[in-house]
Amino acid sequence: MKVLCRLAAVAASLPLLGCASTPAASGAAPDAAPKKAIVLVEAKGAAPEIERFVPRFLSAASDRGLGAIVDARLSGARLADIAMPGEAGAEFRKAWPGDVYLGILLAPCDIRRHEGRAYERQTNSGTGTPVRVGDIVVSYEADCSVSVSIVTAPGAAAKTIDVTGRNGTAEVSAADTEAEAQAAEDAAERAVKKLVSSLR
Repeated sequence: MKVLCRLAAVAASLPLLGCASTPAASGAAPDAAPKKAIVLVEAKGAAPEIERFVPRFLSAASDRGLGAIVDARLSGARLADIAMPGEAGAEFRKAWPGDVYLGILLAPCDIRRHEGRAYERQTNSGTGTPVRVGDIVVSYEADCSVSVSIVTAPGAAAKTIDVTGRNGTAEVSAADTEAEAQAAEDAAERAVKKLVSSLR
């Protein structure tokens, strides 16, 4: 008889345990806000800097949670046309649907050349005496200014993000193009950081 009573008590408690293990609907985490669909319409600038800027910009945007930006540069469209109400903009938005449309303008990078001498002590192979040898060291510093224009609805005022990228430390190089390219990549990182804040 005692065994039957215990079984009955256990059976009665099972529904209660089932309810306790089910999370309350009110405590469920809300769904994250959907990402905005972003379309890159055009990117202007000198090569090879613009070729280094755009891939880093698209990669950084994905890394920072903006999702994959659609690259529509080959469409030949201009952001100014999409910003204005009209047939051209409507056709583009139909072919490339998005919430945000971007245009990039990379200004010519500013390069500063630095030349100096580096000395080291070597031993003369003939006499064995120490000699001081100097080499000329050439380095470059670059600043690249970029403007990113943001268009949402047709007819709405465009927003502009302005950033300047730098190559950080002076790079020893035989040409200045690598310093410019590094500054362009830095500008891309800075532009995406501002874009994230602008789209919140």
